Amino acid sequence: MTTTKTTSKKTTTNKKEGTTMAKDKMERNSKSKKSPEERFVETVNVRMPKALKLIERVGELADKSKYEYTDEQADKIKDALQSALDELVSKFENGEKKDEPVFKL
Repeated sequence: MTTTKTTSKKTTTNKKEGTTMAKDKMERNSKSKKSPEERFVETVNVRMPKALKLIERVGELADKSKYEYTDEQADKIKDALQSALDELVSKFENGEKKDEPVFKL
């Protein structure tokens, strides 16, 4: 014997809290309205650890016991990272948005 569970798409009441779905959505939206500074701090606290970890991972490629590369390849990597860092510094100094660089080895 099998049973099937059906749900109604027209349900507009949250039975746990007894509020309408529209009210729930409004409450979520009002809670998510943060100041630009709050959004900045929240976002930087997520992105910076990721960026630093990825840079560390690129640095692991320098291990000659695991990888072989030419000086030219190493220079391209270093130049690309330095260029990206220079552009980042410039953006913070000038408050400008610039095009994303593309890197290929």
